[in-house]
Amino acid sequence: MRVFVLKPDGIGDFVLSTGAIRALAREYGEENLIICVREVLVPLAREQFPVAEIWPLPVALKRKVLNLFLRNLLACVPLWFRMRFNPVDFAVCLRGLRNYLETALFYSIPARRYISWENHLCRGRKVRGTVENILTRVFRSELVEYPETPCGVPLEIEAFRRVVSRTVGRDVAVSDVMPHLRARIVPTEKPVWICAPITEKSKVYPLDQWVASFSELQPELEGRTLLLVGSEDQKPQLAEFASALHSAGITQATVFIPASLVAFLEWIAAAEIVFTVDTAAAHFATALNQRCIVAFSGLHSGMFAPWQSGDRQAWLLAEPRPKKKSHWYKAIPPGRIASEARRVLALSK
Repeated sequence: MRVFVLKPDGIGDFVLSTGAIRALAREYGEENLIICVREVLVPLAREQFPVAEIWPLPVALKRKVLNLFLRNLLACVPLWFRMRFNPVDFAVCLRGLRNYLETALFYSIPARRYISWENHLCRGRKVRGTVENILTRVFRSELVEYPETPCGVPLEIEAFRRVVSRTVGRDVAVSDVMPHLRARIVPTEKPVWICAPITEKSKVYPLDQWVASFSELQPELEGRTLLLVGSEDQKPQLAEFASALHSAGITQATVFIPASLVAFLEWIAAAEIVFTVDTAAAHFATALNQRCIVAFSGLHSGMFAPWQSGDRQAWLLAEPRPKKKSHWYKAIPPGRIASEARRVLALSK
């Protein structure tokens, strides 16, 4: 049985899907999987699924010269030809928010069955809904119902469970599709703490509150290195953060830009504890069952997060929730972060 898996999402979304992909690998053999992901995720996908065939999805997220849709359409022409000449038994799409191009690519690979869940982007949109309905009928695709109510795990993970269950023809337990990552642990001279504080503006926990949190944790930080981790374009903000920490007497802080996504994962695996917001680092640490403190904005709460692999992860929600949602961080004081950090540090590695 050959299975094509389309996951045209970002880093955190891919991490959430790893349990579902592993469930398909157990059922049909990893060597029989074709996994199609964005180019940035190809090295990580190959690291996690070394026997599967990994196909890059060459889409851009921002327009440079051409209209974005036209640019992505042209870039995907070689992939389209590759898909047309590689028939499979099942085509599985692990994304509900499918745009026109992603929908077209999903149905481009010849398959006996097409399995996904209903497209959220069709809701309230007549034209998009009509196009989706026509394709569903033509290709006889099997679209499972997306969960609407809380079910103990993020709705996306429950949706993955339903898709995998439909694919294999039996009910699969949630535990069988929980995200899981494997990583080599980088050797370090002294214990390492990691803080990955930068992401989109609505999810950022203020840097001065991080400084206050680490100031309370100075006794625990003794003899350790605090790595301030991010991407190359985040380096100026991280340097500003390091300067503020140094001024507060936390001289162990240093800016560190991992060489690759896989290297970032390996450093997360090596860390004694990770401090972050709702970003890739949070999903990496949780999928590795690492000690982790997440200052969680609550954005899309219940859909993609929070989730846990064990009691080593603490996703901190605003309590009580402020009237103005953008002030969520005010209800997560530094003392609470420090307290939760001490709790998880007391747990066995």
